[in-house]
Amino acid sequence: MLKRFVDSKKDTFTEEAIKGKHREFQGKFNYFVTFFAAFVGLYHIYTAAVGPPFAILFRNIHWMMIGVLVFLYFPFSKNSPKNRPQIIDIVSIIATLIIGFYLLINIQDIAGRAGAPTTTDWILGMILTLLVLDAARRTVGWPIVIIATLFLIYSYFGPYMPGVLRHAGQNVDRLFSFLYLTDAGIFGIPLGVSSRFILLFIVFGSYLERAGAGEFFKDLSIALTGNYVGGPGKASILFSGFIGSITGSSTANVVTTGTFTIPLMKKLGYKPAFAGGIEADASTGGQILPPVMGAAAFVMAEYLGVGYVTVMVAAIIPAAFYFITSYYMVHFRALKEGLKPVPKEELPNFWDVIKSGFYYFIPLVLLIFMLVQGFTATRSVLFAIISTIVISWFKKETFMGPYDILLATADGVKKALEVVAACAAAGIIIGVVTMTGLGVSFSTLVEHLAGESLFLGLLYTVIASIILGMGVPTTAKYIILATLVAPALHNLGAPLLAAHLFILYFGTDADITPPVGLAAYAAAGLSGAHPLTTSIEAFKMGITAFIVPFMFIYGEALLMQGDVQWIILAVITGFIACVGLGAAIQGYFVRVMPWWHRIILFIGAVMLMEASLMIDAIGLLLAGFVFAIEFIAKRKEENETAVS
Repeated sequence: MLKRFVDSKKDTFTEEAIKGKHREFQGKFNYFVTFFAAFVGLYHIYTAAVGPPFAILFRNIHWMMIGVLVFLYFPFSKNSPKNRPQIIDIVSIIATLIIGFYLLINIQDIAGRAGAPTTTDWILGMILTLLVLDAARRTVGWPIVIIATLFLIYSYFGPYMPGVLRHAGQNVDRLFSFLYLTDAGIFGIPLGVSSRFILLFIVFGSYLERAGAGEFFKDLSIALTGNYVGGPGKASILFSGFIGSITGSSTANVVTTGTFTIPLMKKLGYKPAFAGGIEADASTGGQILPPVMGAAAFVMAEYLGVGYVTVMVAAIIPAAFYFITSYYMVHFRALKEGLKPVPKEELPNFWDVIKSGFYYFIPLVLLIFMLVQGFTATRSVLFAIISTIVISWFKKETFMGPYDILLATADGVKKALEVVAACAAAGIIIGVVTMTGLGVSFSTLVEHLAGESLFLGLLYTVIASIILGMGVPTTAKYIILATLVAPALHNLGAPLLAAHLFILYFGTDADITPPVGLAAYAAAGLSGAHPLTTSIEAFKMGITAFIVPFMFIYGEALLMQGDVQWIILAVITGFIACVGLGAAIQGYFVRVMPWWHRIILFIGAVMLMEASLMIDAIGLLLAGFVFAIEFIAKRKEENETAVS
């Protein structure tokens, strides 16, 4: 019975998430590994209900479990067998378990001799560091591994560093024991976040999918936008943005939702690069979309010592501008190229869709309600998971019995492997920063280069954020940047919350920024377009994310802070700016625009995003001038056509 059930269910990790990158087991071994993955998820759900063990022990157990799954599912190299583990995987698993159990068994003794590590301590710490780096390499690739390795080298060669980057240097015994045996290294904040929040939210997303919510929101997106100009692209923005908020990784979201959205867009006439760009843009935007924001909102609240609601509310207007601009990018591009909506006979009826699945909003509303009421993110997502199981019982075809729950849990845990491995590697970086004082030194360096200019500091921060954010999942990149870069911005005069949102935006922008843009590269693989061309399209689609952060640094009305009239002004002028940006970038408003109209409109749109009466007035005049002459020119062309 179990075999028939497992074989009949679609494992999204296997068939959609990262196909071809990981192993696919068969037979009894597949059942064993699936049940182990389910056990891992259920253990985390259990700790969410009753409370986790002591922090470093919980993070250690979390990593032991996840490490075993990483070395099982992700092969050592491209030439490794894809249907079974090999010797090096078994050795890595055994080493992971030995290191984990050593810490569990000897925790009292280790605490008693804090600051005096034994040879065994630092050797096991060094092995753990190598295992974490290998796990990150297998799952998310080389970028974060290279960054972490450079930080390790920096910790050892500190005396030879120039200027403010110089430090006393760390011996290998102190370095690796610190990374292993403290809650400021590998078992620090990043793994703490993944153990408490990230894994649970990804499992929640998997429960929603297995309960049928993914199909419902897909149909709802098409029903809402499909019969309009650019309908498939607009549906992709809604669907991928929503799902992307939960996944915690732009790239993982692209290869999950893009398997549906990209073929649909291509079928209706979208060029492959543009279809891939839309998907990459929406998936990346999901990382800054409340309420979840790829779990970064919860981490940010902890870093800042504020309530989650403060972060969520502040992120609403910037995220809205991002998606409104993307919407109009698709709209004007579709008009420009004559792209057709979804054929009427293929459109689902909106009210039929609502009637068939309105209850899928219940877990999301419950989640937001509990968060707003002050419940912890862990407790809130626990009740959201439970409510998802309950609503699955509303239909026979979506009924989640014990086996469904096990498989949904296993699927969610497997999807979380990449993010957790990246968080563990981020712990190495944070540990080195803590030991060497690099956070202060880096902030000092940025401040020194910027002088007293906040604007120059922002530009240096943009460069650092995009470089450090390449190839790293959302939460991990935020943690790295919050440690290294955010303090400098705050010292230069940026409001603290605005500074943290600024680095989150530009760290996320790395996923669509040429020449790398890993989310765009993943979309190119699905669309069949050239990766660089797709990255450029995604970059143009997401241009708002490169503008708005500068605006909310200088005008906190965009973060819903300050007087109500300024917030209202920011919303109104910002909406006009989003339309203007879409038209300027795509080169079309009511007709194809001359290049100089596009430049004037772009400048006007950017000025409209600044919440200042004088600048807004100038921006409105520029944008209004272009809109007016475009309408006049269009009317003239129509009259000439009618006459001829």
